[in-house]
Amino acid sequence: DAFAGSDYGKRLVQLKVVADDTAATTGSNKMIWFVPVELNGMNLVDAEAYITTTSNSVQTIQVRKRDGTATSVYMLSTNITIDVNEWSSLTAATAPVIDAANDDVATGNMIAIDFAGATGTARGIGVQLSFQTP
Repeated sequence: DAFAGSDYGKRLVQLKVVADDTAATTGSNKMIWFVPVELNGMNLVDAEAYITTTSNSVQTIQVRKRDGTATSVYMLSTNITIDVNEWSSLTAATAPVIDAANDDVATGNMIAIDFAGATGTARGIGVQLSFQTP
């Protein structure tokens, strides 16, 4: 694969998890997304998040992979965070870290977005996931 390991081989998925006029709340399965055949065998290589109304508290977002059974694993060893009064995780004090043991996806997996800490004035949360052939 000539594109393996290059930026040209990346596939981006952008998920709007919470509407712009809706307050974010903590909990699991805020959104569940089905992995299509086009991403089969790829690895998660980046995970970022944004909000459209800044918050007075830190937002903490986890990405979880479900394999179609009762089994699920966290794809991040360090959660995505959006700091107080910030618009995205790009400037967070702590960057998200992908768990290399759980970064691969297969057709039919489901990706769940969980909010471990999504409170305060946050509205309009979105998540961007980047996948790449290993």
